[in-house]
Amino acid sequence: MPTDSPRDRWVSLGAGGHAASVADALRDVAELAGVVGESPKSWGVERFATDDDAIEAAQTNGWKVLANVGSNRVRLALVERLPESVRFSAVARTATVSVDADLGAGTVVLHHAHVGPDARIGRAVIINTGAIVEHDVVIDDGAHVGPGAAVLGGAHIGERAFIGSGARVLPGRIVGADAVVGAGAVVTGDVAPGLTVVGQPARPVQRPAAGEAS
Repeated sequence: MPTDSPRDRWVSLGAGGHAASVADALRDVAELAGVVGESPKSWGVERFATDDDAIEAAQTNGWKVLANVGSNRVRLALVERLPESVRFSAVARTATVSVDADLGAGTVVLHHAHVGPDARIGRAVIINTGAIVEHDVVIDDGAHVGPGAAVLGGAHIGERAFIGSGARVLPGRIVGADAVVGAGAVVTGDVAPGLTVVGQPARPVQRPAAGEAS
């Protein structure tokens, strides 16, 4: 099976908008037991003061834990410090994940997303609502594929990279670590690590020269 989602209870490290989306996606899979973080949302579950408190409770009660924060770097760091016994990957019931795909710990696949055959997804990755990850794609730890984005066959997304909503990464292209692909962009060539690209076809963001107004 591509996911080891629990059948009972889990805890969210994070209580913001992304955490709410994950909780909604998993409501038919498992029961949310508690959250860490401040939020105007009334969760109706136990609130933990710190991540350590939540992790301790999960270990004591046999619960699982997901790091549900938007920052790629922070989310990956949280997953890396979780004990193996509480880690899991999770897939919304409306999503489709090939039996030949591999999902790392802490990865979530949200509503109506698709992960194709032989895709290799690392730890702490977000495959957001309606996103498509096609066959033979590699997505490294901590990356985020935004809502409605498509990463096509054989493409490679580096660690902590962000693929914006509705963007397209064409087959076989490489998006480097910490790169950002803007919403709606079409990546027709490789993107260097740390670079931000926008447009169709995607081009690097032009930064103002020294002394120019931004």
